[in-house]
Amino acid sequence: MRCPMYRSTADGTRCILIPPEEWRISRAQLEKYCNNGGSGCSIYARYMSARGKS
Repeated sequence: MRCPMYRSTADGTRCILIPPEEWRISRAQLEKYCNNGGSGCSIYARYMSARGKS
């Protein structure tokens, strides 16, 4: 199951929570979390935490 934030974009499939430039640098470390439903990803956890505070 893929993380809902791991999507196809004009810049290719990437995490939409970070800019394309940062994704290119961090991709190798982050893709394992993207392909694990976002489990263990600190970026996705921050997003979910902020979303819950609304």
